[in-house]
Amino acid sequence: MTSGAVAARVLASTGAFALLHSMLASRTAKSMAARTFGARRRNGLYRAFFNTQASVATVALAMYLRQLPDRELYVVRGPAATLMRAGQGAGLLLLLEAARRVGVLSITGTSSFLRFTRGDDAVPAEPEAQGPAVDAYGRLKVGGPFLRSRHPLNLAPLPIFWLNPRMTRNLAMFSAIATAYLWLGSLHEERRLLAAYGDAYRGYVNGTVPFFFGARTLLKSPSAELTVSANAFRRR
Repeated sequence: MTSGAVAARVLASTGAFALLHSMLASRTAKSMAARTFGARRRNGLYRAFFNTQASVATVALAMYLRQLPDRELYVVRGPAATLMRAGQGAGLLLLLEAARRVGVLSITGTSSFLRFTRGDDAVPAEPEAQGPAVDAYGRLKVGGPFLRSRHPLNLAPLPIFWLNPRMTRNLAMFSAIATAYLWLGSLHEERRLLAAYGDAYRGYVNGTVPFFFGARTLLKSPSAELTVSANAFRRR
């Protein structure tokens, strides 16, 4: 198999995974599920279904990519490799802390699933996208990783991808596609959060926290800017 054919297969398979993930995470798919099965079933079961298919699809993609012809680009050894592994560990810790801040039980749909299986009449939906948690008064609880990046759950995988001491051609292509997908997905996620939380999230967007890393604000709202900072949210 030529290098071009391998690259096309990596691109096609990773792109198909990203497309399926985006379609099932969309508000359109969730609304369709609610109309088909009812709001209670949708709220209680959809996230569990989504997580299950995402796990199965991830394993299938990894197995497919591993069996494609590949070649080594570089191998880092010694202290430099240790530093790279530490960077990957930092990415994993960032991922876990950001998930904790959002609420692991809520973002995974576990709390809604448990309420559904208990027979509760009121079963809440999972949080909109992966933004900061919202308190009982509709205010954002911004803290920890969300003071450094507005999308830490999408940022955290990047050091895990790119700081592998052994880099192959297929891994590099996958990492590049996944990086672009996570960045573009964060743009879409930010629009969903603005639509869901309005001025509360708009104040966060127009504050001092970078969108991903680097540039402070990549998405501007047509509405008047608020001057509420992330630290002000945290003090509430």
